[in-house]
Amino acid sequence: MDPETIGWIGLGAMLLLLLLRVPVAFAMALVGFFGYAAVSGWKPALKMIGMVPYTSIATYGFSVIPLFLIMGSFAARAGLVNDLFRMARLWVGRIPGGLVHATIVAGSAYGAASGSGIAATTVLATTCVPEMRKGGVDKVLACGTVAAVGPIDQMIPPSILMVIYCIITGASLGQLLIAGILPGILLAAGFMIMVYVRVKRNPALAPLMEEKVTWRQRFISLKNIWGILLLAGIVLGGIYSGIFTPTEAGAIGAFGAFLMALVTKGQNRRELGQSLLDAARVTAMIFMIIAGAFIFGYFLTITRIPSNVSAFVTGLDVAPIFILIAVMLMYLVLGMFVDMVAALFITLPIIFPAMVKLGFDPIWFGVLIVMQCEIALISPPFGLSLFIVKGVVKDITMNEVIRGIVPFFLVDLLVLILYIAFPQIALFLPQMMMGK
Repeated sequence: MDPETIGWIGLGAMLLLLLLRVPVAFAMALVGFFGYAAVSGWKPALKMIGMVPYTSIATYGFSVIPLFLIMGSFAARAGLVNDLFRMARLWVGRIPGGLVHATIVAGSAYGAASGSGIAATTVLATTCVPEMRKGGVDKVLACGTVAAVGPIDQMIPPSILMVIYCIITGASLGQLLIAGILPGILLAAGFMIMVYVRVKRNPALAPLMEEKVTWRQRFISLKNIWGILLLAGIVLGGIYSGIFTPTEAGAIGAFGAFLMALVTKGQNRRELGQSLLDAARVTAMIFMIIAGAFIFGYFLTITRIPSNVSAFVTGLDVAPIFILIAVMLMYLVLGMFVDMVAALFITLPIIFPAMVKLGFDPIWFGVLIVMQCEIALISPPFGLSLFIVKGVVKDITMNEVIRGIVPFFLVDLLVLILYIAFPQIALFLPQMMMGK
């Protein structure tokens, strides 16, 4: 049997294991090891599996992952979402859908300190859903808002997903992180416009906040969010200006979040230790996936599937934009059934070289991929954000959560189309960063 045939069989086995809910890391490692052995023999396969897990992870660049996770963990413990929600409530609470807008603003701003959409959804569900429901917001709208806003944190830097994309593709992490700022803001604005229109048509969805708010109260509320503003300014400003690398930014951000949790919220030693433990657990999970992905990647490389697919795609007699649209549709479908982190490790080594050969900017393509991962988190039947919200809010059914997410899902698709039609939304800041 030729190597390419073995490779396609391995890809099929990989998808089957994922559908059977085998842990992603183990599925990729098993298929990668046995596939490599089938192509090259047992001795080379044993040598590869003994060397790759350590050499693939023990690199300086990967240290940015635990640093971003520690920053998000400390930020959550510092109660940043509570402060952001209270501030946003005073500023936008008096417009139609005010408390929902406050959740969108708070969740998006929290993205500047959290790199995980799943973690952000959990924090928002715990903090913002009770506040919205207390203010009379329809529970379906409240839960749909939180499920949709949490994934925005994957777009707004720092972003663990962007780190993973750059690990797989070799794209510039600093440029991709900066590229996510405007798309993240645009998506949040799209959500707010949609909520405003819906509440205008049906005020019962989110009654106006009765409390009168003065401009003095609004400006005073800003003092409670100085921490997140300072943290975001230092991290993003440092990367944009080139003062420090993303890894150094992660270290500074983690230390800054630690000081905020320690000083402003009076965290004790046990709580701070729990923050580190939470970050360590997620880091271990991600590194296990990365190790498995590298083993699987070595197998794919020797089958020559990536280079053959790239040659086939670039040789098609169709406009490149139609190939890109087909790839986007593929990811939309994959996101409904397969964990997108696993899907990226399986598909990007095959698809990315073809996208670059077709002339698509790797940073812009990275923004599109991150957007697809956001959509996957709210895509039935296996969107993780849906299950998180259902787990936190005990008196809502899964059907109600899905019903609440539909309008946000449609906005996601519309914004994705805008990103495709207008690449400068993603590329404007990176090009400014490079002085172009």
